[in-house]
Amino acid sequence: MNRFASGLAPHIQGLLEVKHALGLPYEESGRHLRKFDAMCARDFPRQGTLTREMAMAWVVGRPGEHVNGQIRRITPIRQLAKHMASMGAAAYVIPAGIPGPHVHYRPHIFSHQELRALFDAADAINASPFGGQRQLIIPVMFRMIYCLGLRPGEARKLHRNDVDLARGSVLIRESKGHKDRMVFLSPDLQEYCRHYEAAISTFHPGRIPFFPNHHGVFYSKGTPDYWFRELLTTVGPLITAGPGSPPRIYDLRHAHVIEVINRWVRAGRSPEALVAYLSLHLGHSNTEDTWYYFHLAADFHPELRGIANTTIETLFPEAHHEIR
Repeated sequence: MNRFASGLAPHIQGLLEVKHALGLPYEESGRHLRKFDAMCARDFPRQGTLTREMAMAWVVGRPGEHVNGQIRRITPIRQLAKHMASMGAAAYVIPAGIPGPHVHYRPHIFSHQELRALFDAADAINASPFGGQRQLIIPVMFRMIYCLGLRPGEARKLHRNDVDLARGSVLIRESKGHKDRMVFLSPDLQEYCRHYEAAISTFHPGRIPFFPNHHGVFYSKGTPDYWFRELLTTVGPLITAGPGSPPRIYDLRHAHVIEVINRWVRAGRSPEALVAYLSLHLGHSNTEDTWYYFHLAADFHPELRGIANTTIETLFPEAHHEIR
């Protein structure tokens, strides 16, 4: 059944089929394509070619929109035009360089005091007036992101059956690079999750998601981000603004990795020898992205400067932000 309403519907559907046939989830891009389709159906009814006017109407920046978000919104429309052209259809391809260069994100490096304040705020979060059990979910979800080094989207999409509370294992399905991996709960986090499972099961006994919304299904992508901003507002000045970008939920994953690296150093182990294991643990497709964290740790902990040296920083540039 065709889910699209504009004159570009067959082409949009065809692009999605190609991406899915290649094994790509294409979730965020698919959402942008659906919104683009709705705009075209409303403002350019029955227009079966992708014109410059249609493309540039989509390009226009939105109030408060970051250039990186604008790039992510424009990219699938550029891909749609190229797909249409490859099929012999007329399509305007948005030129490269629009809207501008990608702004590299510099993670906020949490101190232990900041993390403690953040988790205290999560433990004290109020229930939602709209239903659901976020007061149970938020403390566990954010602890799993930090303690296991999960991407926020990986935590949000966890299935109940992916979390084996008897063995203390968590299966991460279709992570970046479309590979599954296994991570393991510490004994205290395992016990914490057992208490959560008992509590949430009274509300959603037959659920599929490990973290169900009030309908018993998965939360939307934006919900954990909204929760995190709420926690930051609660914590207020206890989290000090640094030279980097404003804190994001993704920085809990960064904090996990930096803590692991520093633990290795304090134990006298060689992070250089263990980087391959850390790469597997994080779900990186190669070790280049993993080496970037040594650069971050070196900035925060001077004893690691000998590892994140100039040569390494040249060979392994900043890791691209991973889409959730």
